[in-house]
Amino acid sequence: MISAMWGENHAARGALAGAVLAALMTLTGCGSSTPKPVGDPDPGHRLLKAIRPVLSDVPKGAHVTNKSSDEPRWDSCDGMKSTYGWNEVTADAQFTGVGSQAQVLAHVRSRMRALGWTYDASLSDGDSWSWEKLLPGSKRAARTDLDVSHDSRAPRWNLVVQAPPATHEVSGC
Repeated sequence: MISAMWGENHAARGALAGAVLAALMTLTGCGSSTPKPVGDPDPGHRLLKAIRPVLSDVPKGAHVTNKSSDEPRWDSCDGMKSTYGWNEVTADAQFTGVGSQAQVLAHVRSRMRALGWTYDASLSDGDSWSWEKLLPGSKRAARTDLDVSHDSRAPRWNLVVQAPPATHEVSGC
C-alpha cells in the first residue's frame, strides 16, 4: 500500500526530496544564510581590556550576583545576510546590598570620572544613568549604563559597559 501511494503521490516525493536536499545542504554548509565573519572585532582584546576596569565600580561590600565579560559575536538582528556583523564587546555586573541609591550613585559617578568616562544626563533618568568614552582606535563611543530595579526587597543594580567592535559592526538593529 505504501509503495502504491509513493508511486502515485508526486507531491510527497517532491517534499521528501526537498527535505533530504535541505538537510544535506545544512550538514555540508552549502546554502547557509550566515555569511562568514569578516575582520577581527577586537584585535589583541584591547577593547575588552579597556572596558573591564568599569566592573571595579561595584561598591565594596556589594553582593555580586553575576559578573561577566564577552568578546563580540558574529550576529544579525534580523537574519538577513546584509546586516550580519560583530556585536559589541560587553562587560557587566549585577549586585545588591550596598546602601542607599544616592550612595551607590555617588560611588559609581566618582569611579567613572576617575576612569575618564563622561556622564551623559540626556541618557539618564531616575533609575538609569549613562556615561560615554571614546576608546583608542574607536569610531564611536563606548557606553556604560547603571540601572536600578526596585521590584524586590533590596534594590538590584545592573552595571553594563559596551564598546563597538573595531570592524564590521552589525547593522539593522
